[in-house]
Amino acid sequence: MKWLMVGLALVCSIAPSQPPYKPAAIAQANLGVSLAQQSKYREAVQAYQRAAAIDPTLPNLNLNLGLAWFKLGNFQQALSAFKKEPPTPRVTTLIGMSYFGLAKYKEAAVQLKPLADAQPDNTELSYLLAKCYVWSGDTAAGTALFQKLLERDPDSAAVHMLMGEALDSQNHPDDAIKEFETAAKNAPTQPDVHFGLGYLYWKQKRYDDAAREFNLELNNNPSQAQALVYLGDVQMKAAQNADAIATLQKAVAAQKNSHLAHVDLGILYQQNNHNQQAISEFRQAIRIDPGSYDAHYRLARLLKVVGQKTEADKEFAIVQKLHEKKQEEPLLRISGPR
Repeated sequence: MKWLMVGLALVCSIAPSQPPYKPAAIAQANLGVSLAQQSKYREAVQAYQRAAAIDPTLPNLNLNLGLAWFKLGNFQQALSAFKKEPPTPRVTTLIGMSYFGLAKYKEAAVQLKPLADAQPDNTELSYLLAKCYVWSGDTAAGTALFQKLLERDPDSAAVHMLMGEALDSQNHPDDAIKEFETAAKNAPTQPDVHFGLGYLYWKQKRYDDAAREFNLELNNNPSQAQALVYLGDVQMKAAQNADAIATLQKAVAAQKNSHLAHVDLGILYQQNNHNQQAISEFRQAIRIDPGSYDAHYRLARLLKVVGQKTEADKEFAIVQKLHEKKQEEPLLRISGPR
């Protein structure tokens, strides 16, 4: 979330040491300012809290406290602090960004839209608002805003990528691919651009094209976990089992909570008759996504093969319930919140 702080000062000045403010509160608040300037945000929070306990009326105190919480990634505490400040444009921006950090994109959009309307040339703010629209499901509003951004900067890879995501969510895969292809052409080293394009190819079962893009992403960022996951999946589908296992093991080392990686590893281990390892992988997949029909079904069948009938029956019962509820795996986003 570091990029969210672009253009925002880390701290604001505290009131001078004069009435009606208590000197002890001012001293603690200024200590907090000094600590924040040294990036010691947790210590800064403690100093601001001591100041608030002495004199909660100090100007900018809650603003500075909120900024310190924000830098620590505690967006809920930041939001609580910002809401205690008078509603200036800056405070409203910070409230919107805190909602964004909490993945409350509708609430973030409510805060950011009036600001974006008042600052039509603020590309960064419009881009953030467009993200909020797409990730809250309002893809029509997001698409309209992306089109305005592209009119202003037709070569913006980031906007083409989010435009592609919006089109994909609207079930226009060919148009989504074109947007990502344009983004990859304009900015081949843009983070996630090749992964996003590869993912769209993967969805269309264009596995050779997908593998090429995943490898390009990994050339730019060897530890990009999702590119490793989907490259491993493509390698498995191509019966390149040794390569797939190596790639997927790297993937789970980089991102332990990847459901697909654990399912694929389970399948590969089972094919190699490493049944206990396969069982472990299927259980890991279920831990990540308890509603995964595929993982429960594969685990149930394998438990039956190895003679664990009681455990197998329990898993088959879960499979039956999942089938009755017609639960499906959740849709994946290209570059959205993870």
